[in-house]
Amino acid sequence: MRIQVLRLPLYELAGVSEEPFALIVDQAAPEGDGWSMPSLAVFAEQVGARGVWVTPATVEVVDQFPPEIVDHVPIGDLAEAVDGH
Repeated sequence: MRIQVLRLPLYELAGVSEEPFALIVDQAAPEGDGWSMPSLAVFAEQVGARGVWVTPATVEVVDQFPPEIVDHVPIGDLAEAVDGH
């Protein structure tokens, strides 16, 4: 069993920014392994998650938000991007 974090879109309300998230529990065995749906839901609520998804399948959470600041772009890559080649 793995627990992953799925970042949800950042939003601002009344001057307060929040980055909500959900928990993804994959590769979960059926009940009886010491974890249960109610205890995972309680855990998710305690850590501030918006929700939890439990599945026996393998799920790869891909970071959907690239960094806002790019440190550098190699000159060759930049020239190719500008020329379209």
